[in-house]
Amino acid sequence: MTTRLNPLPALLERWRRRLIHTGRTLFSPGDFLALLITIAVLILPVLALERAGWPLLLATTLPMVALSVLFGFLLARSQYNELLALLMSAIYGIGMVLLIAAINEDGGLLDGFYSVLTRLLRWFVDAFTGGINQDDLVFTVLVSLLFWFLGYNAAWHLFRVDRVWRAIIPPGLILVTNSLYYAGDENLDTYLVVYVFLALLLVVRSNIEARLWEWYVNGVRVPKQLRAQLFRIGMMLALVTVVGAWLIPSQDLQERLDRFQEFMQSEPLTQLSELWSRLFSTVEMEGPTTADYFGGDSLQLGGAIQLGEQTVLLVSAPPGRRYYWRSRVFDTYENGRWTPAADIRLTDEQTPLAIVSPPETLAARDMVQQQFTIALNASRLIYTAPQPVQVDLPTRTDLRYTTDREGMNISVIRPIRALERGTSYTATSLMSSASAAQLRAAGNAYPGWVTDLYLQVATSTTDRTRQLAQVIIADAGAVTPYDQARAIESWLRANIKYEESIPQPPRNQDPVDWVLFDLKQGYCNYYASAMIIMLRSLGIPARMAAGFAQGQYDPAQNAYAVLERDAHTWVEVFFPGYGWIEFEPTAAQAPINRVDDAPAEQQPTATPPPSPTPTPTLTPSPAPTENLQPTPEGQQSIPTITPTFTATATATPVIVPTFPPPLAPQARGPLAFLLPALGLALLGLVLIVAIVGILVFVWWWWEWRGMGGLSPVARAYARLERYASLIGMRFNPQQTPEERRQQVAKNLPKAEPPVTAITRLYTVERYGRQESRHPTEAETQADIADEAWSDTRGNILKRWLRRLLPWRRDK
Repeated sequence: MTTRLNPLPALLERWRRRLIHTGRTLFSPGDFLALLITIAVLILPVLALERAGWPLLLATTLPMVALSVLFGFLLARSQYNELLALLMSAIYGIGMVLLIAAINEDGGLLDGFYSVLTRLLRWFVDAFTGGINQDDLVFTVLVSLLFWFLGYNAAWHLFRVDRVWRAIIPPGLILVTNSLYYAGDENLDTYLVVYVFLALLLVVRSNIEARLWEWYVNGVRVPKQLRAQLFRIGMMLALVTVVGAWLIPSQDLQERLDRFQEFMQSEPLTQLSELWSRLFSTVEMEGPTTADYFGGDSLQLGGAIQLGEQTVLLVSAPPGRRYYWRSRVFDTYENGRWTPAADIRLTDEQTPLAIVSPPETLAARDMVQQQFTIALNASRLIYTAPQPVQVDLPTRTDLRYTTDREGMNISVIRPIRALERGTSYTATSLMSSASAAQLRAAGNAYPGWVTDLYLQVATSTTDRTRQLAQVIIADAGAVTPYDQARAIESWLRANIKYEESIPQPPRNQDPVDWVLFDLKQGYCNYYASAMIIMLRSLGIPARMAAGFAQGQYDPAQNAYAVLERDAHTWVEVFFPGYGWIEFEPTAAQAPINRVDDAPAEQQPTATPPPSPTPTPTLTPSPAPTENLQPTPEGQQSIPTITPTFTATATATPVIVPTFPPPLAPQARGPLAFLLPALGLALLGLVLIVAIVGILVFVWWWWEWRGMGGLSPVARAYARLERYASLIGMRFNPQQTPEERRQQVAKNLPKAEPPVTAITRLYTVERYGRQESRHPTEAETQADIADEAWSDTRGNILKRWLRRLLPWRRDK
């Protein structure tokens, strides 16, 4: 009786031995620990970026970091050359980023792929057509691709060519740059300290491996545990170095930081910053916008502030008015963060910039001209009195069109080139002269573009904040939107103490709720936010305006001197027919008193007395043309005023805002789809040109690099040796051309005839008798070499493609 052996244990044992052999082939002593350190070095910048507030989805980025290092390690241990490994890494990296991003999307994998590709395409179209698109998914995908390349780069230079500094410097630059730009309250120093320690460990490991290899080459035998002992010593030295560097005081650190900030405010970097803000969400950063107050594309309610006495602007404007100098508008609020709703950026090189005001915002407004002189080193913002209609500068304007594209809802206006100190420009604004009675009678028939955006209440708004708004208007007996706005404005001025040195808001509580019920003190950002949130909860549209209060009037310069401490935010409330009207809830600022309104307690203000100095040559005077509109029963009709100009004897022509400006939107015709289609076509053309350029470069790299001066035969033979490396063949320098031919024929039988032809032609040319050949014979040999090389190249590339596919790889 025979016993049949079970083949399963033998099979398992065979696979176990094969796995052990593969592991020993791939990993040298110390490689596994070095891989873990490398992954940690690359994860630290990702965590620091996310901590600083960048919109990163860690579920996508962190797996990409680990996979990139592991994939780069496999390529470093492979036989692929550097260019091929880089191309393979790029292809696999793009695929892995899209796959992981799709997995993290809602729905199934196919729905996730569709969502990712659609959002990426929309972002590229907006990028090339001047749109504003700050999709966080796109930012995550691009950062993941960046860190895929950094992971591959680190693994290749650590485990293939042993250039440790090329591996650790790029992520270090990201960490340092993030720390220098960040202006929030989070402590990012820990990430930098841990990074320096781990980077030093990689430097120690590189030097140990270099010494051990040198000893091996020279026949020096070393104990097996020496590598571990040297690494522990290096670890202790690295720790001492980091602690010592942390404790050493720096005397001129602030001076160097100031010089760095000046460099960051240079023209090229500020233009790059504007492009970045159009395409990516921003965080609390220092850098190109530090000289421009409220210049960032978001405003975060934070902790204490400290403003200085530096002069920012000098503004000449007609006396007798209450002024604000607005830089930008914020529209949406969520959990302490304000962002604009602009979705288009228009660039106009021609002057002046003319803005189309929505028709439902023109009643009771006066045309007021102001002249601004920049007192900063440079400014990247244009300031105007609300609501601007004209600026005499080339500009970039972020805006959102109103319903039916009848007007422009302006978010921010920037100059195309930085405004240097001493630069002056003129702005014209339609400033409100509406009385309290007119605003009370305005009603609440809000246009759709207002209700769609400015009645949104943040999900972080608490019930007690909504209830407080109801209690305030009930106690005041306020019925109309105007009286309700005045009631909340007065309550905030009376019950919230103005204080600039407040702590950072708690993470688990909405900052508005925290200020209203717990802290009960704050500065202008908190006053304005609280009033807007409560008004929106009552169904009254409101938004935040940012810039400067009017400052102190200087009779010597016949201008308002606006200082850094005048930086301010206030509230704009929408009234049908009259547009956006300013309210001042901040207790430290003078109240706004309108005609026939109950006067509030007046604080000292710097309004200049009438001056005998000459007024501008063009004196605007409103000539009302009343177009009676249907109003609710019992209310007055709202007049629509078309501003006109009455010129003096020295009149200067200007553009009246009611004229169609160059940037006015046109009605969408039946061919309106052409612009998006052309944008997509342009994007496709750019991609095709880029792909063709890459292919041409790769073709030149393999076919012609280093081939200058060679004959056609010698060039074909050199290409044969170069391409052979693609399929894993390596020639020994001592081999003769015939031995190399035999090696190629053995590994690639189908290519034997053309390889034989190339080899024989090369042998005759290289080692034969150097006799003059007839030109026809040389031309014939060149044609034979070219044709043979074309056949050989095709066979080699087919084998190479099969090697890339594991299931097609030759045994």
